[in-house]
Amino acid sequence: MRVLGAVVLVVLLLTGCTADPAPSPAVSAPPVPSAGVCPAGTSLREDLCLTDDPIADELSSILHTQFTDAQLNAVIAGVWHDGEPVLVGALGESMTGVPATPDMHHLLGNLSTPMFTTVVLQQVEAGKLSLDDPLSTWFPELPAADQVTIDMLLHHTSGYPHYTEIPSFLDQLWEDPFQHWDIQDLVDIGVAGGPAFTPGTDWLFSDTNTLILQQVIEKVTGRPAGELLQEDIFDAVGMDGSTAAFDANWPSPVLHGYSDERGVWEDVTHWSPTWTYTAGGVGANQEDVRRFLDALGDGSLLSPEFHDLQFAPTTVGLGPWTDKQYWAMGFLELDGWVFLNPGLSGYFGAGGTIPEEGWTMVVYTTASKGGDQSAPTATDIFRQFTAVVTPDHSLAE
Repeated sequence: MRVLGAVVLVVLLLTGCTADPAPSPAVSAPPVPSAGVCPAGTSLREDLCLTDDPIADELSSILHTQFTDAQLNAVIAGVWHDGEPVLVGALGESMTGVPATPDMHHLLGNLSTPMFTTVVLQQVEAGKLSLDDPLSTWFPELPAADQVTIDMLLHHTSGYPHYTEIPSFLDQLWEDPFQHWDIQDLVDIGVAGGPAFTPGTDWLFSDTNTLILQQVIEKVTGRPAGELLQEDIFDAVGMDGSTAAFDANWPSPVLHGYSDERGVWEDVTHWSPTWTYTAGGVGANQEDVRRFLDALGDGSLLSPEFHDLQFAPTTVGLGPWTDKQYWAMGFLELDGWVFLNPGLSGYFGAGGTIPEEGWTMVVYTTASKGGDQSAPTATDIFRQFTAVVTPDHSLAE
């Protein structure tokens, strides 16, 4: 059984401030293309919307080759430079006889995480809490609560284990993937036994941190996390196709995902996302992810001070991290790329932006029954794309 979760696949490792920031205006962009419709500046070639730039043809070749070689059921991919599409499209099927299209919605996995950590920083900026506040301020009953700070939760240095890797959680999930999970039950699984190390002395990726942060933010604001995401992220950036309702009622059209993790080949699209909440339970389409990544990269959702804090190399020297690659607040910094690559039942994803070069890319894949269910196919495509668009910042092996 492979590990399930909105997780970072570390196999990728390369050996004017206001209390309540005003929403950023939605960035003008071409409409989300659907089947047979391409955004301005591109035309349909080889089943994808491509510009006339030779780079687009190189990217298209990579995508077609990976789609065939990995025996994917579907792939949705987008590459933009300075906000303009270079490649946008989809290959394969969402369901039998239903072509995949780039406007399809699906669970994001840990690309949800920087959306919520940005909300946390907005609340810190507004004075509702401090990065140095101990967790015991709100949840004194949690193990080591007097040692763990908000900053440690954001940077995954608390030591709390990753609950999606704990057998008791997986056993319950596989028994009934449609069940509604209470967030406290998930936190209790994650913190049982206490931190794996003295808080602040090492690094361990763990969605338990994000769920605890969700509980803290809901206490200090008196508002549901989904409501905060909607108003302070989705509405601010113009993410009209996104939802944080955590109910799997994704807006149509929907990219279906499939998995054999429970011993039978099945459609997992509408499994309950309450097993992950803000750590991975946001649903969106490709264009909305692009909009968020651009806003994350340019800092338009935070003041310059807090944008710098979000990107600071605080974890350098902890765990595997160096000044060239490290965990920031909710995402990886890899040689200039802001990057995340979720792996969860039915889907693999990879999304990132490199602000200095102006490139943003989003890839999501679903596997066929004949493909390798555990292969991080979206990450493989993303890596190869970086070698084309930013050869000096290539993440390809």
